[in-house]
Amino acid sequence: MLSLVSLGLCDGNDITLRGLGLVRHAAAVYIEGYTSLLRCSHEELEAQLGRPITKLSREDIEQRINPLLERARAEEIVILVIGDVFGATTHADLFLRATQLHVPVTVVHNASVLNAVGVVGLELYKYGRTVSIPYWGPGFEPTSYLEGISKNLERGLHTLCLLDIKAEEPRFMSVQEGLRQLLTAEAREHHGIIQEDMLVVGVARIGYPDARIVPGPLSEVMKIDFGAPPHCIIIPGKLHPVEEEMLAFWRAKK
Repeated sequence: MLSLVSLGLCDGNDITLRGLGLVRHAAAVYIEGYTSLLRCSHEELEAQLGRPITKLSREDIEQRINPLLERARAEEIVILVIGDVFGATTHADLFLRATQLHVPVTVVHNASVLNAVGVVGLELYKYGRTVSIPYWGPGFEPTSYLEGISKNLERGLHTLCLLDIKAEEPRFMSVQEGLRQLLTAEAREHHGIIQEDMLVVGVARIGYPDARIVPGPLSEVMKIDFGAPPHCIIIPGKLHPVEEEMLAFWRAKK
């Protein structure tokens, strides 16, 4: 059997009891670590879970996974995923490929940024489409996230902006970089939605003990050093009075 076990957001201590049981009884344990990152080192994670853990690269998952899936026909194999298994389409593809090979699959869920962001105080059911802001490079400067933000704002919905993570480089987009890119994309596309005085929320290390949440005008939030990754940005839509109180609480703590 192949077990896809979600680790949660911080370190090995966030794993569920069910997930830990699967890890301890598996013939081999792997981790996909290129779509996100943990607070602890790989060695610390191994110590916390009490097992040697083999790292899988993007190429391992996307191009060289079949031998591992074949092994799972006869042995208990665990692949650890930071956050929640289905927080990224990469893992949905992995799930489908295993089932197509008739490999039994079990999934253990955990916290991800998509639900942990509720701590900010904006109601989860009022979030619209989540958008990703990737690093630009030669010949690759997408701005489609502006359309997603625009449609959410038209409906009064909040937007979670996931910032690019290139864990294997390592390179992690900061709140400052993300806001700067939003302004640059707006100047190019003229959607009329990203303004320096608009309300945004900068979030760092959600789910960690030292998480940081700072609401405010974009021009102010862009000046703040949020520290270590991972970071994300929230663009609020129409606010309920309780949501306004929660943002005021975080603003007072900055």
